[in-house]
Amino acid sequence: MDPISSHVNSTHSLWRIFGLNAALMVVLGGLFLASQWFDVREQEMRRLELLDTQLHISTEQLIANVSREMMVLERVLSSEGRELWRGSLDSALGRHPSLVSLMVVPFADYRGSSLRQIGVGRSCSWQLTQPEAQALPGRSSLLFGSALPLASGQPGLPFYRHMDIDGMSWLLIGCLDFSESRSLLANPNSDDGQRLRLFSTNGLLLFSSPQEHALGVTGKLPLSSMANMGKYISERGVRRYHVPGFDGRPRMAAGSFIAPLKLFSVVSQPISSLWWLWWNRIWFGMLLGGIFLVVLVVMVARAERKRAERHDELEGALESMTARSRTLVTLMDNLPGVVYRIEVNTGVLTFISNGSAELFGRSAESLVGAGITLTELIHQEDRQSVSAARHWAMCAQMRHEQVFRIIADHERWVLDRSVMIDSEDGVRYWEGLLLDISAHKESERQLDFLARHDALTGLYNRKAFMAAADERVTAGGLMIYADIDRFSTVNDGLGHEAGDQLLVAVGERLRRLLPPGGLVARLGADEFGLYLPHGNDDPAQVVEEIQQKVERPFTILGRPLIISLTAGYVLSETNGDAQALMLNADVALYHAKSRGDHALCWESSLDKHVASRMTLEQDLRQAIGSEQLYLHYQPQLDSHGELQGVEALLRWQHPELGMISPAQFIPLAEETGLIFRLGRFVLEEACAQMVRWQDAGLHMPRMAVNLSARQLTSGYENEVFGVLENQKLSPTRLEVEVTETLLIQDMEGGLAVLGALRELGVRVALDDFGQGYSSLSYLSFLPLDVLKVDRSFVMKMDAVAGSEGGIRCPNQQAIQLVGAVISLGHSLGHEIVAEGVETDVQFEELKRLGCDTYQGYLLARPMSAEAILERFSVNA
Repeated sequence: MDPISSHVNSTHSLWRIFGLNAALMVVLGGLFLASQWFDVREQEMRRLELLDTQLHISTEQLIANVSREMMVLERVLSSEGRELWRGSLDSALGRHPSLVSLMVVPFADYRGSSLRQIGVGRSCSWQLTQPEAQALPGRSSLLFGSALPLASGQPGLPFYRHMDIDGMSWLLIGCLDFSESRSLLANPNSDDGQRLRLFSTNGLLLFSSPQEHALGVTGKLPLSSMANMGKYISERGVRRYHVPGFDGRPRMAAGSFIAPLKLFSVVSQPISSLWWLWWNRIWFGMLLGGIFLVVLVVMVARAERKRAERHDELEGALESMTARSRTLVTLMDNLPGVVYRIEVNTGVLTFISNGSAELFGRSAESLVGAGITLTELIHQEDRQSVSAARHWAMCAQMRHEQVFRIIADHERWVLDRSVMIDSEDGVRYWEGLLLDISAHKESERQLDFLARHDALTGLYNRKAFMAAADERVTAGGLMIYADIDRFSTVNDGLGHEAGDQLLVAVGERLRRLLPPGGLVARLGADEFGLYLPHGNDDPAQVVEEIQQKVERPFTILGRPLIISLTAGYVLSETNGDAQALMLNADVALYHAKSRGDHALCWESSLDKHVASRMTLEQDLRQAIGSEQLYLHYQPQLDSHGELQGVEALLRWQHPELGMISPAQFIPLAEETGLIFRLGRFVLEEACAQMVRWQDAGLHMPRMAVNLSARQLTSGYENEVFGVLENQKLSPTRLEVEVTETLLIQDMEGGLAVLGALRELGVRVALDDFGQGYSSLSYLSFLPLDVLKVDRSFVMKMDAVAGSEGGIRCPNQQAIQLVGAVISLGHSLGHEIVAEGVETDVQFEELKRLGCDTYQGYLLARPMSAEAILERFSVNA
């Protein structure tokens, strides 16, 4: 039989087995359900029988209690006069709730017609027949009559007792109402429809738990049916039966006959209540059965799916084998290498794929069958190591993996991965793969070069330069640290491509200037390092010659370009390692740029300045977040003296050095990056102070804070928004000030940030206008709200007249210039703020020219937040 037919037959067999299992589970499940049903019904019937027995015992206990009470009552009546009998009867009724009536009559009047009867309680229609009276037992027992209705309509059970008092026969007659004995005969499990009942032989319902609405009425069952049922129970002693309930639902019941009382008890329960008990028993088994059935279905389905997949595999087996054979040949022919097999003993090639032509420059046919060994194709210098490695792999029974060179038209590197196998003819072979990794080796060489060289210029990088210099420093030499002046101008003006070409050209000139044993490296963006062997030439002259030769004009992107180098240098005769030399040269370069020198040789005095600068930097780091830094606020007023806002000014009270000028620590903060933390502190504290003033009753129209150029970076608007959000402060009450000089350094980025701030609602002010570029070409499109006239313009608006009097008078030329600035700002829709207003002449002339807001010592000096509140609050 073919595999496909066998698969179909096995599928049919699988489903037949599944069908048989399912049918068996259904049969077993049915038997299980039926057995559980009968078990639940039997268990509940036994419980009903137990309850019926308890009802029987409770009823007999009730009668025993009544009998003992009647004996006590007889003794009481015998010991007292007849005028007290009614009270004794009342006391007996009070002690027994089930007693609803008691009376005493002379025995001669047992028919109940005598007027000499003494009774208490409800009226009870009773009639003692002559045979019943003659059958009365002695004094020790009670005689119970047939149940009869009371005056209230409820059924009662009469009883009689014969008494001899003072030589005269008396008849004690009482009546029991079982509905008053509910605590004794109560049913604790009535929630599930269970009923406890007492019936008389004439079919009257004497007691029901839970209580029926019409106690004493048989309901839907005829009176004769109840009487017959009682007779059936009393005569045959049957305890189990099924009856229709008063509500029409089928019920299962257990009953018994109480002979002394001529009553029978019935405990019943709806058959429908068994379903829940039955379900509690079977649900877990049904769940397991269902799970088993689902698992069985899933297993059969999975098996069927796998068989179907196997069927598809078998159908395409021949085609797949053929395609695989073709694919294998194609893969071997297109591998970046060759598949080969050689005899272990002789090393002769017995097979090699067609890729040999590209790898070795020889076809597979020319190599196989010609007795050529693989060793002959390996580079002469690598043959011994390959032979040793193969021998070790053979002895260790491990795979052979090795990188070596082969003989080809140029140097080629291959990775050999091979294993030794035993063929059926007993010959041992090495079968393996030779992969061409020449490109990978070349990449490794390039990566190694890039790890030690700058990718743009090809010069040593800092790490390689320092390592090479360390090897030469003991022999003495000259360390030079140089950078290109105003390199950022080239990048910004001509583009980064021009900047890159300039760096390459400078590096190439420096390389050509190196003497034997010299080193050159690109240390950073536009920074270069040189180490020259020690010679007799003057170091200053050597550095100057290098600068002169490098500074010859360049041609970059077809344009002539002239640059200059600033250098710091140091001799290794007086210093230790290369790292120390580089640090000292860097310090010399820093001071050369600070002084405007073309070159500077390091000397020890320079370190003191660096040390003080580092100390100040560390102190500034510690001051941030402490009470050393705080804000003062300079008011801005209109011409009527009304408060328009304040400008926040940062102060640093050093614990040892005293007050440190912002001109000293702000540039240091910008250089070290601490300006971001300082700016954050100023922004948060200024906004928080606005809220504190507002809580104190002072409404501050706006708060101006100064921004550094380094803060104008992408995302700064998010920082401002976060601070305003935290303080619940309107953005329109915040004003940021930026100087035109700093804005020009990154015009594109600065415009984007300022535009985003204005979209938030923050006001933007251009500070110190007129001090820097003051170009009208960009002033028209800057996102500004306020233009602040620089204090240098304001100070020139009045001049001192006379040599001694010191009388100030207007300077018309300066006034006209300030007037032009004010007119220009107003024409662009900007508010004008004049800074540095210190004299009355300045104030009056500015007011005449239409200036909007004034700031200066004439009006108010910078002051603390408390002083602002004291001066400008409503109560001031």
